[in-house]
Amino acid sequence: RWSECYHEPLREAQRTLRLADPLVSLDESLRSRGYLTHLAGWVPAHTVAALRERLDAALAGTYDLSVRDPLPEERPLVPTVPVKSRLLAPFALLVNQYGIPSYGEVDPTPLFALTFLFMFGSMFGDVGQGAVIALAAWTLRGKLGRFWPFGLMAGGSSVLFGFLYGSLFGYEHVLPALWMNPLSDPLLMLRLALIWGVFFIVVACLLAIYNRWAVGQWREALFGHHGVVNLVFYLALIAGGLGLSAGTGEGFGTSGGFGTVPALLVAGSLAALAWHSWLHQQAPVGEKILVVVIETLETLIGYVSNTLTFLRVAAFSLHHVALSIAVFTLADMMGAFGHVVTVVLGNVFVLVLEGGIVMIQVMRLQYYEGFSRYFSGDGHAFRPIRFGRGPA
Repeated sequence: RWSECYHEPLREAQRTLRLADPLVSLDESLRSRGYLTHLAGWVPAHTVAALRERLDAALAGTYDLSVRDPLPEERPLVPTVPVKSRLLAPFALLVNQYGIPSYGEVDPTPLFALTFLFMFGSMFGDVGQGAVIALAAWTLRGKLGRFWPFGLMAGGSSVLFGFLYGSLFGYEHVLPALWMNPLSDPLLMLRLALIWGVFFIVVACLLAIYNRWAVGQWREALFGHHGVVNLVFYLALIAGGLGLSAGTGEGFGTSGGFGTVPALLVAGSLAALAWHSWLHQQAPVGEKILVVVIETLETLIGYVSNTLTFLRVAAFSLHHVALSIAVFTLADMMGAFGHVVTVVLGNVFVLVLEGGIVMIQVMRLQYYEGFSRYFSGDGHAFRPIRFGRGPA
């Protein structure tokens, strides 16, 4: 009975504290004196109208809202709005393991999702095994949480490429291949993997150039790592390499070999990169020469090795078929019961071991051949203020 008279004041105090709790984190952005309060913060541009409506409803005109774009010096402070799509949410989690996009950077999540599914399916194409992955993700969606669509889409990609390859639980002659079996033409698979690698690296360089241009880093966009000059060098190197591999230089300035135009572009771009590096070295002449030579060689060797590393996309598609052949070779040495057991255990082995290895290899290509070129990951996520409800 003694506490009843304090019950309502305590409830009101509890409500006030709950509403004030989110404001504790705004120490640098919140100022107040008497009944006048000034609050500064970030909101997504497309939500300004909705914010104004909510303020009108809550404060009934007793406020003033001013909005402006971030100043150039404020760009590092601006948060990035997380991806809202349910399908892209699991891919965003993987992207965030590398870093969060800075304000103004291209969000790599959609591109990451598309290229990840393409490479995983091409390296692990099997209708039956892909269906098992998708079914497991659907069955365990309660435990996987927001990550279950990732397993469903990865399994679906594997099923799609399984139809292209004509593979069903390792059986290569049950389904008619909509395209071809990888082992039927390994050289074609290797060529396609190289083409994919060139395309992937060129797109990454273009994104790097755009990201630097968007924040006003013109010099970096032109001469920086994977900038315009680097891209010119890489494309010229590819053009010369095509001339060498074809045995003719038609269209490249000579009647054969690497070609005059590609050679001039390669030499000119390397010279421009060396000149830029020389101007920005603060060291004795001998040390500057050594650094410039090493950086130039690193550029030359790096792009070649980065392109060749995409051969693993073809290598794992061939390895997947070869491993299935090994499983069935062992199964054929058994009796009827042993054959079934060997095939089942072999498929489990392929799903667990090779599936995990392929996942790691795809992530490696994404992180080191993609993100390291164009994605700084120095941003921080936008977290809106959420006011708690008072007691019921």
